[in-house]
Amino acid sequence: METHKIAILFVISKSRINLKGLVPVICRITYLSKRRPFATGQFINPSYWYSKLQQAKPPNDENNNIYTQLSLIKSKINSAFLFPQLKKQEK
Repeated sequence: METHKIAILFVISKSRINLKGLVPVICRITYLSKRRPFATGQFINPSYWYSKLQQAKPPNDENNNIYTQLSLIKSKINSAFLFPQLKKQEK
């Protein structure tokens, strides 16, 4: 059986800063060497974003909320990706 890997990466778009000084957090999915970015609806101060860790620091209410939302998005993508593969194995 052939398995393919999915990569989920959260990046910020520093060129799209709004009037409040916040930038959007973009989710980028890579599957079979094709990238598909989409907006998460979350905005963050660019100095709080740590791209290597894929999270916002320092921990405060706003950054914890962003982290929770991004975790939910990632888990939904993973479950949507894995569910069809599990169905194939059951057959």
